[in-house]
Amino acid sequence: MKKQIIAGAVCLAMGLGVFAGTAMAEEGKTWRIGFANIAELVELQVTVKESVERAAEEAGVELVYMNNNLDGQTAVQNASNMIQQEIDGFIEFNVDESVGPTIKEMMDEEGIPIIAVDIAIDGCTFFGANNEVAGTVGGRALGEVSKERWGQEPDILLLVYDSTSGESPMKRVTCMPDGLRETWPDFPDEKIFMVDSGIDAAVAQKAVSDFLSAHPDDHHIAIGCYHDVAATATLAALETAGREEDAIFVAENEYGYLDYIKANPDVDPDKDPWIGGVAFFFNKYGDYLIPAMIDKLNGKDIGDAIYVDHEVITRENAEEYFGDYLAK
Repeated sequence: MKKQIIAGAVCLAMGLGVFAGTAMAEEGKTWRIGFANIAELVELQVTVKESVERAAEEAGVELVYMNNNLDGQTAVQNASNMIQQEIDGFIEFNVDESVGPTIKEMMDEEGIPIIAVDIAIDGCTFFGANNEVAGTVGGRALGEVSKERWGQEPDILLLVYDSTSGESPMKRVTCMPDGLRETWPDFPDEKIFMVDSGIDAAVAQKAVSDFLSAHPDDHHIAIGCYHDVAATATLAALETAGREEDAIFVAENEYGYLDYIKANPDVDPDKDPWIGGVAFFFNKYGDYLIPAMIDKLNGKDIGDAIYVDHEVITRENAEEYFGDYLAK
């Protein structure tokens, strides 16, 4: 599998500016590119939309935009609509892995290439998270903070996952034990538990609350959350139970965490249960998706997978990476 890495925001912005210009100059054609976004419910989803729109404008391509609204059938309907609007290439960001083959078949019949964002579609170029790395990075943070704060390994590692997104993205939490074991190499499998949050905050909060009720005597609980919905639900469950000091947790995705620290600037970082968010740099997605699709349409090989880099955003480094957002 060929892999390309987005090494960092500065290098990305510089390199891709040249990349996009070169791609357009070679063909001399204005491409019509479809982009179906996962939803517009939370900041990261809106940020992805804005990033793709900005990159399309800069590259001089026509963008056809639709909202999948976290629903597989809506994604299929949007794909059909995209075909009717005669797109040349399709960027698909859809939470429901099960409809991927249907969408691919529809696009294949029309000769329309797909780049699948974050949720893989078999046979299509994948763009987005390196799920194994994202999970490992999150678990590493849990291991390091548990040592600093508690001076011992966690009593429990709770993984709050979302079964609707499929097997590959699940590695964002299932690989957290690998990162935790960099600090605690003998952490046993029997101390690892999983609960399914889905994409509903109320369901997620109940799942975590039920788990806490079933483990009243555990006061060193490390929690890895698949997404921001699971993270905010986890915080609510801890607060409702009065057990904020019993746990530390990290979220996969940065914007929920950024919103949290904006709203809670004075929390003691040594007591804060929400210790960080694994950054996916959604604000840079368009900077690569649009040039990659242009190259694909121009007949270039863009490889099987294009991965972003990942880093845990904390109160200490948030300003460095997301100062503009925090200032809003």
